[in-house]
Amino acid sequence: MAISEKSKNSPIPMVKQIAERIMAFDSKSIPAEVALHAKLLILDSIGCALAAKGELAYERALRTFQAIGGNAECAIIGSQQRLPVTSAVMLNGILIRALDLNDAYTGPGQLGHPSDNIAVALTVGEKQRCSGSEVLAAVIAGYELYCRVQDIIVGRGPWDHVTASALAAPAIVGRLMKLDASPLANALALSAAHGNTLSAVRSGQLSNAKAMANAFVAYQATLCTLLAAQGMTGPLSVFESKGGLNQGMLSGADVSLLVQPIQDPFRISAVSIKAYPCIGTAQAMVAGVIQARKDIVDPVKEVEHLEVRMADTPFVRGQVGDEDRRYPTSRETADHSFYFLAAAALMDGEMTQAQFEGERWLQPEMKSLMERMTILTDPALNPYTPGSFPCVLHATMANGESRRVEVPYPKGHPKNRMSPAEVEEKFRGCTRKALTAAQQTKIIALVHDLEKLGSVSELMNHLALDA
Repeated sequence: MAISEKSKNSPIPMVKQIAERIMAFDSKSIPAEVALHAKLLILDSIGCALAAKGELAYERALRTFQAIGGNAECAIIGSQQRLPVTSAVMLNGILIRALDLNDAYTGPGQLGHPSDNIAVALTVGEKQRCSGSEVLAAVIAGYELYCRVQDIIVGRGPWDHVTASALAAPAIVGRLMKLDASPLANALALSAAHGNTLSAVRSGQLSNAKAMANAFVAYQATLCTLLAAQGMTGPLSVFESKGGLNQGMLSGADVSLLVQPIQDPFRISAVSIKAYPCIGTAQAMVAGVIQARKDIVDPVKEVEHLEVRMADTPFVRGQVGDEDRRYPTSRETADHSFYFLAAAALMDGEMTQAQFEGERWLQPEMKSLMERMTILTDPALNPYTPGSFPCVLHATMANGESRRVEVPYPKGHPKNRMSPAEVEEKFRGCTRKALTAAQQTKIIALVHDLEKLGSVSELMNHLALDA
């Protein structure tokens, strides 16, 4: 593990240094454009959560936590049910993640979804009666730590990217609880020691574990922080010691970045807002297929072959080579299957939650389109990486026509941003079944004016409804 000379010679454990940076972060240093993007990410995450009510992973977890019971402390998004803070963190986290429609950060190390932890900020913020500005600052600080971890990962190995939240989530909780650096350091140490997640949750035919992966880490991180607030101690040498993070997910990483001051430029500004409910590596491909489909009436009859070329990186190669994604058998695998996603976009000319209804990946016509596809990696696209997952498509038509589409940066990418109006449009589309137009407008206004809220409970009370 490469540690800066200062860190190497310092008796202060790295978790203590990180804790000090989290608590020292000055919310007054947040530029207006960064605050705006953070609020758009919060609005987008709420929309993703409201769209996911009814998903199996959420419903199964809800029944479990209802059976466990406990104090009615915190709101569950889209429900009048209130549960203990740890239960609510997990349920709200599952909701945000379930449709694979929430944000994406692509670092030099790997891709992750920092908005998974917006569930932590909103839920703990409600319990602690935090102001909107306090929640906003905690979100930005949490994003910074999460994204820094993604930046320094040398190789994914056996670890899933949600392991980063074992540091980011307790940082958010500790800041909102206004802990001193010492108990926060213990919270970080406890969470990091217990929050490692195997990449098996995102391999092969995928299960409900994908939607639950970060939520489980956040649930545990919240519990660890509550324990630390009561004086529970953790292994403060969790970075440096034998058997620590230096031999786990951060093996070979230069961890000195994690103890740098939190200041502009903030990594939250480099986070994408997804246009489509599917894996981040497929956003450009889906956009390209929809563009190539223009004027096609019957794709099954008119499209003879589709060649998809993607960047030649280890991460993408691993996904292209995953044979289980060639023939998905579950909703979770389908939204990670390049073949199904391309076929669905080609068939319908769009990619929304509707494309996943009725197990369409098993339908003969969809399978027919999937069989006509070749998906390759191409080093010629690598100049767009890291930071993007570009795509070039070649469609060969039955009439002999050839179509070519190139998408280096899909809609929502930092180099092709959604405008605030477009994010609001996505939110309204996600929540049209859950909210009236007046409710949508009210929630948009509350998030837009988040800094003016004396308590984030005002927002959460509007989200506590029977959707």
